[in-house]
Amino acid sequence: VIPVGTGDDTSPRFAVETLSRFLSQKGKETEKVMWEKICISYATGQKDYGVKDFFMKQLQLIGGNQSAEAMKIYLGSKETCEPALAVINAVGGKSAESILTESLKNSDLPCTAAVMNSLAQIGSQLAVNEYITWSLSDDPNIKASAFNALAQSGSPLAYSVLSKAAKNVSYGWEPTGATGSLLEYAMILGQNGDIKNMDKICKLVISKSNDNLTIQNRIKALDIYVSFHGIDAMPYLIKAAANSNSKYRNAAMHMSLSIPGAEVVNRWINYFPKAIPAAKPEIIIMLGIRGDELALPLVTASLSDKDLNVRREAAEAIVKLGGSQSIHSLINYLLVFSISPDQYAAKSALMTVAGSDQMPLLVPVLKEGPPFAQKSVIELLAWNRDNKYFSEVFPFTSSAEEQLKSAAIKALASLAGPADQAKLIELLSVTDNPEQILDLQAALAAAAGKIPDPEKSSSTILTAMGGKIQKEKLIPVLAKTGGREALSTVLREFENGNPEMRDVCFKALTSWIDYSASSALYEICASGNKTFEGPAFDGYVRQIRSAGLPDEQKLLLYRKIMPYALSDARKNRLLSETGRLKTYQSLYFVAGYLDDPSTSAAAARAAMTIALPSATTTEGMYGDLVKEILIKATPKITGQESDYDKEMINKYLTSMPADEGFKPMFNGKDLAGWQGLVGTPLTRAKMTPAELAKNQIEADKKGAENWSVKDGCIWFSGRGDNLCSIKEYGDFEMLVDWKISKTGDSGIYLRGSPQVQIWDTSRVQVGAQVGSGGLYNNQKNPSKPLKVADNPVGDWNTFRIVMVGEKVSVWLNSELVVDNVILENYWDRNIPIFPKGAIELQAHGTDLAFRDIYVREISDKEYNLTPEERSEGFIALFNGRNLDNWIGNKESYVVEDAMIVIKPDDGSGGNLYTEKEYADFIFRFEFLLTPGANNGLGIRTPLTGDAAYVGMELQILDNTAPVYANLEPYQYHGSVYGVIPAKMGFLKPVGEWNYEEVIVTGTKIKIVLNGTAIVDGDIAGPRDKGTIDHNEHPGLKNETGHIGFLGHGSELKFRNIRIKDLSQ
Repeated sequence: VIPVGTGDDTSPRFAVETLSRFLSQKGKETEKVMWEKICISYATGQKDYGVKDFFMKQLQLIGGNQSAEAMKIYLGSKETCEPALAVINAVGGKSAESILTESLKNSDLPCTAAVMNSLAQIGSQLAVNEYITWSLSDDPNIKASAFNALAQSGSPLAYSVLSKAAKNVSYGWEPTGATGSLLEYAMILGQNGDIKNMDKICKLVISKSNDNLTIQNRIKALDIYVSFHGIDAMPYLIKAAANSNSKYRNAAMHMSLSIPGAEVVNRWINYFPKAIPAAKPEIIIMLGIRGDELALPLVTASLSDKDLNVRREAAEAIVKLGGSQSIHSLINYLLVFSISPDQYAAKSALMTVAGSDQMPLLVPVLKEGPPFAQKSVIELLAWNRDNKYFSEVFPFTSSAEEQLKSAAIKALASLAGPADQAKLIELLSVTDNPEQILDLQAALAAAAGKIPDPEKSSSTILTAMGGKIQKEKLIPVLAKTGGREALSTVLREFENGNPEMRDVCFKALTSWIDYSASSALYEICASGNKTFEGPAFDGYVRQIRSAGLPDEQKLLLYRKIMPYALSDARKNRLLSETGRLKTYQSLYFVAGYLDDPSTSAAAARAAMTIALPSATTTEGMYGDLVKEILIKATPKITGQESDYDKEMINKYLTSMPADEGFKPMFNGKDLAGWQGLVGTPLTRAKMTPAELAKNQIEADKKGAENWSVKDGCIWFSGRGDNLCSIKEYGDFEMLVDWKISKTGDSGIYLRGSPQVQIWDTSRVQVGAQVGSGGLYNNQKNPSKPLKVADNPVGDWNTFRIVMVGEKVSVWLNSELVVDNVILENYWDRNIPIFPKGAIELQAHGTDLAFRDIYVREISDKEYNLTPEERSEGFIALFNGRNLDNWIGNKESYVVEDAMIVIKPDDGSGGNLYTEKEYADFIFRFEFLLTPGANNGLGIRTPLTGDAAYVGMELQILDNTAPVYANLEPYQYHGSVYGVIPAKMGFLKPVGEWNYEEVIVTGTKIKIVLNGTAIVDGDIAGPRDKGTIDHNEHPGLKNETGHIGFLGHGSELKFRNIRIKDLSQ
């Protein structure tokens, strides 16, 4: 350990502190004494104060009386006084108390206040004379510590000093806290049994603290007095209740809450008539908090008090005391006092105590009560929201009392049910008051909204549209109830109505309950109507933004309206909204606006927001195309924090995973990269290269006649064959938008085989009602999608297709419609799907279009990796198809359904090793045990010898089987065999998949099974001192080696095997 700034001593300091903490435990006394002597020698022998301080900190952990004695000399130095004091405090006991007392005799003691604070904490009386001496200091900090130490000592000698000090400051607050210390001293006296002197001090402070500056001390003095005298302190509390200071009054009343017994309540009840007016509401509050029913008569009577404040507090308190029994009293209160504060207090109290069972008690007020009470009851019934009171309230909607009428109409929104719609419509038809019309429309919408079927909720209103009522009054309600028929009706009225009607309808469309009206707003916007086009655009964007739609769908809808973003401001708004959508398609879309100076800034910021990790995730987008877009966007970023944003982008670019990511299959301009279809995969395989080339020329000629590029899309004319990618793909992830016309039928071939289905779902005669996305030609495996997720014919849809091995997953408009299903080989059902092949856009006799086609090839190294694992540098060790990159017994270890399955036959099954060696790594895998299964995971092992000894074996074992009832602790699942035992009880039941992570760094091994760390150990000790199984384990010295599955004659399965090499 060396002085700061002279070198790096991090490791020694860490080692010293670790040893100190270790020896501070119980049972280490002998070693601790030895270590204490060493630390004392370094603390006293070093000249550098920083080094001294470091070793003094060690003495705080392991020091005893010897350390305290060694430190007392350092109390005299300004640099070491406080660290030395910390050691002495840590030691504690009589010896430490004596040392600190002695130090106070030094008039030049550098940390006097701190020393006295330490003695005060233990209530030491040894240094009382020194406290008195130091209390004469001119330093307010020292003076304050001296007063506090005197108070905590409880010494008789402190009485006169503290009393005089408090008197000198007029019993108020000042930096030395003299009065506070005097009161603390009084508390100590009381605890020590000296009630007489305690009383004397408390009464003195109470009598002398008469202004706002000293009131806190007066409260504290009274509190101390009450805490020791209980019921006998009541005269003082009642006297306090007559004080003009409300803070003091309230404190005194709340102090009485700590005194048990009915006598306290009776004293307050008896005093109440004599109390000053300001105290009466406060007494009622206190009695309510106390909750003693003895006070109920007083509180009930107070509901009729002439003082409004008393009545209001009584209304709240009676609920606490009487509960539901207080309802009748509250109703009487409601009936008698008409002013608004009383009515509000009564309603608030009734809302607290009255439930549905008590509401009928209020109904008589509606029949017999005065109007002001009737209004409050109507509001209470509305709060209760029970439909059965609709009929009780509705008659008041024709009241001559305008306030009562308005309250009744407003209440209907909370009370109305579906059966009440006719009455509401009739009342709405004859109402002209604008505010009441709005209330009735809200009531009608609420009543209709209680119908479970959204398509039926508007039916009564739609029927009424043909009656006498003005349609303009009902159309705003339809915006709240929604439904297809309601939307059609509003659209019809908009198209055919007069200007006033069109305004009403348009407002309804822009405030529609869901985004279903966006299609109508789109049509209005597309129509070019000068009056409504702009607001329609705004309403459309607003509805899509607030819609509960996945990002993929929102992107399609924003793109749909983009042609009608007729100004730069509109385009930039759409780009900003798109920036909220975290999809690759969103990024590629906004990138198309980076070249236009009027949109480049908004597009650049949107690209940054989409591609970079958000505040809640660590995962960002990656790939060459993403990098290209971000590099292009960076100089176009503007705004106050643009420099910070640009730096953030550049940092992200440097850390982006080195992966090609998605690549465009279609350049948006021509059919480069695509060709015509020649035969089938089977017939093409039989052709000579010359024959294939000749046929390809002919196919390309036909393809050019039937497939074309227009407006950035690939279009099919309705005649000809499929369009095929020139490149063949194995495992991949594909993004593509598609659109079909009425009765359309198409699809996408994967590896040259049909197909992910696309069709018009209205074609029920051919089964299209199941939706698009299914693997149409499957016979053994599922062919139908999991759900219908198609957008309307004529609108764009988006596919995400993932194909790994034989299995395909499809997302249509963000909905999973095919979940990891085997795609059968249509051309030869006796063999699996081809390992590679073209992606084909199917020609099936109808007009269709494709756009934005991107593909990401999935290499063996990223098989089944999560995006987070890819970004963190993990690679897949098993590709789900074969045992490439593995060596060893490939006869017993076989691949089935993307799993490594061990079929040992009559032997052990042998071992299967990684081709590559690993030193430090994170290894993740899943395994499924059969009853009694036994295997192992070899690490840092050579290819020959018993891996448990020449390397290390981590147990993979069904240790719940009876055959393993007598295992040694180091033989259970997860144990480093013979070396480190594992925790037990975290395996899943046999037949279920387990997830395990193995982290190896240097000599440290950590194993996490199903989320629980079952091993977290170090092999250095066993390596150097011997293992718990008492066998030789030379493999513990290995720094690198293979990873392998070690067969022991059992059947089991492994999958999702991946690794992060920490040595690179």
